[in-house]
Amino acid sequence: MRILRAEEHRALDAATMEQEGITSLELMERAATAWCGRFLKAYPDKDREIVVLCGPGNNGGDGLVIARLLRFEAYTVSVLWAEIASGSEDNLTNRRRAKDSGVHIRTLSQGDAFPTFRRNTLVLDALFGTGLSRPIEGYWAGLVHHVNEQAVERVAVDLPSGLYADRPSGSAIIRAHRTFSLGYPKLALFSPANTPYLGHWELVPFRLARPREAVTEQANNIMLTRPLVRPLLKERYANDHKGTFGHALLIAGSYGKMGAAVISARALLRAGAGLVTTHIPRVGYEIMQISLPEAMCEMDDHRYHFTSAGQVDAYDTVAVGPGLGKDEATQAGLFQLIEACGSPMVIDADALNILGEHTDMLALLPKGSVLTPHPKEFERLFGKTDDDFDRWELQRQKARELGLVILLKTGYTTIATPDGTLYFNTTGNPGMGTGGTGDALTGVIAGLLAQSYSPVDAARLGVYLHGLAGDLAARELQQESLLAEDVVSHLGKAFGKLRQGAQ
Repeated sequence: MRILRAEEHRALDAATMEQEGITSLELMERAATAWCGRFLKAYPDKDREIVVLCGPGNNGGDGLVIARLLRFEAYTVSVLWAEIASGSEDNLTNRRRAKDSGVHIRTLSQGDAFPTFRRNTLVLDALFGTGLSRPIEGYWAGLVHHVNEQAVERVAVDLPSGLYADRPSGSAIIRAHRTFSLGYPKLALFSPANTPYLGHWELVPFRLARPREAVTEQANNIMLTRPLVRPLLKERYANDHKGTFGHALLIAGSYGKMGAAVISARALLRAGAGLVTTHIPRVGYEIMQISLPEAMCEMDDHRYHFTSAGQVDAYDTVAVGPGLGKDEATQAGLFQLIEACGSPMVIDADALNILGEHTDMLALLPKGSVLTPHPKEFERLFGKTDDDFDRWELQRQKARELGLVILLKTGYTTIATPDGTLYFNTTGNPGMGTGGTGDALTGVIAGLLAQSYSPVDAARLGVYLHGLAGDLAARELQQESLLAEDVVSHLGKAFGKLRQGAQ
């Protein structure tokens, strides 16, 4: 699903009205009706008082329609209408309609005392929409801060007021507990910096024109969803065998860090690779053989560290990094490996940290290699950025420039491809923020590469499956108790879920 900029959403609205011969007022009614449908399912308790905070623009117009529709559904609902400006024509029309339907409307003017709310009130935020072009200031910023301090539950209509759709925002922003965002996704939804304002968010689709009919520039921000990922899965046939599914080499582990190697190797096999050889220091031999008898072991010359992988041409893919350490001999071995490897690799953890200290080596990586940094590793590799939006653009730029697939691990992991596309993953949960889950992801992607998935497909499918496995594990075990091994053990269920139907 395409992620659209604010101006693209406006173009899409205009295209919908033109194609269907409807007015902006009718489109507003359609969007608000869809929003109300989702709200009714999430908040069926009609005993709670609802206050809709409306501004004078189209977002406020949506709020006024919502207030009227909720009144029809027998909710106790009132409106606080902020007299920031005179109000758009559609907004004023829906204000009259809401009043005629029996909704109590109180006008809030600059300088008035801030309103008080009963405890447990539901405040629906429709104060400012995606058309906001400057930070909220003065009295209205004070109102936003005041609402945030109240003992109420805040639900945002489309986006929390004060949050820009596709760039960094100011300081006065509604802190929503839930956000029901209308239409197509917006970049703001995926920004780690916006998490405190969005709460739990989800999309509320409604009928619009096709994006390609409204967006002149090819959209290069894509949200990973099941319909996009499901067709990537390859079928398995009766005469397939372990040779069909590829042979991967995993270079991992060092003294005290063999667990990372075991987790990654197990994930590699669980992702479907036919054969796995682990190249590990001699100190890890018994650990690997006992922990994962399905994996073959190749011993390094050094007892405690990786120093040289030898010939790698016989393998379908190579993954390097989990638990590797940064010993001087390890660095030399990594550089030798990069020069010797002619096909895309998966590079993670300490291998990335070594490259972060020797960034000239990035240009020597095989084209199509998959890098899997977390934000700090990304910064060491490519430099500091001012905000999430700048970091996404740097990620895109470096993927193009170096011909790599760069995967940035955050709550909504992003995948930048050499053609400039940026994919945003939608699976996974905070319970996966524990040691070893990144090592598992390295194994999953390497396992898919071994089976001849393209680097881009291996990254997209691997990230989605890894997150889905984490979601399935969390449902069973709860987020607080999640371990990396739980994610790996639920990969089979994730494959099944993806094949069978929606989550």
